Amino acid sequence: MAFVIPALAAVGGGSAAAGAVVLASAAVGVYTGVQSSRLAKIAGRDAEAQSEIDAAAEEDSAKGREIRRKKNLARAISSQLNQAGGNVAFDEGTPAQIAQLDIDEAEFDRLTDTANSRQRARGRRSQGRAARFAGDTQANITLLDTAAKTATLF
Repeated sequence: MAFVIPALAAVGGGSAAAGAVVLASAAVGVYTGVQSSRLAKIAGRDAEAQSEIDAAAEEDSAKGREIRRKKNLARAISSQLNQAGGNVAFDEGTPAQIAQLDIDEAEFDRLTDTANSRQRARGRRSQGRAARFAGDTQANITLLDTAAKTATLF
């Protein structure tokens, strides 16, 4: 224990009290830097998790739209065929031909909506990965900055 006072005096430029202040300041700086780094990393992970939740919500929304579209299509086709009264000829302008056009249009809408929904979900996941990377990068920068500031104290 006898070596502590001379060591503090060496750090403090001849004064043990000044050396203690320098060491305490360094300890607080290191602790603050580590905590800031940890929080940056957590923020990045949280942003990634939220992006994943948003992507899943987008996919669920697309499934809901598809179900509504199918119900509406079935209702429309049923109505058109009931109005036809059994006349299911596919001549131009007949209820059967109009129903087929509605089916084709609904399929195109489904494919377009599915592609767009998947693209939005991929975009949200990509944003999440970027946020995690940014958080990790910020954490590393904070640690390096803390190390550099601490090194200048000695």
